[in-house]
Amino acid sequence: MAEPLLLDTTYLLPVFGIDVGLAKFETRFPEILDGYDIRYNPVSLLEAKWISLRIGRHSERDRFLARYRSGLGAIMTDKRMKQTRLTDSAVELIADRLLTENRLNDYFDRMIYATAAAENSHLLTEDKVLLGLTGAKGESVPRSILSWKGVP
Repeated sequence: MAEPLLLDTTYLLPVFGIDVGLAKFETRFPEILDGYDIRYNPVSLLEAKWISLRIGRHSERDRFLARYRSGLGAIMTDKRMKQTRLTDSAVELIADRLLTENRLNDYFDRMIYATAAAENSHLLTEDKVLLGLTGAKGESVPRSILSWKGVP
């Protein structure tokens, strides 16, 4: 059985037409999809929309919105990726402690990290703050926290 790997939003962005500058993404990402039990929290879809709107200048907004809708369809129908629950009490407890004890203010990051921890999943992220987290005192942590360069 494949190891569970929760993707941070970064790895979904290319599906929405947003370049993330990761080496050999086009060839390695399909290998990762086939080698792990891939998961994502639906909060990443909201964050991706927010990023699309933020980087799309007003004159390009329609193009970014269309690419978002197209990418959303691709993600939602790809059988290699599973959507996790948005939240539950276990995820919220971990996320709340990350806020109060680790002072992690980014809501999206807290939810993604907490989901990986609650599901006993590996977390794939490029976020330097998340890569450096050891978790809140006494709380669950992801199986491991990996960056693109560290994925076997």
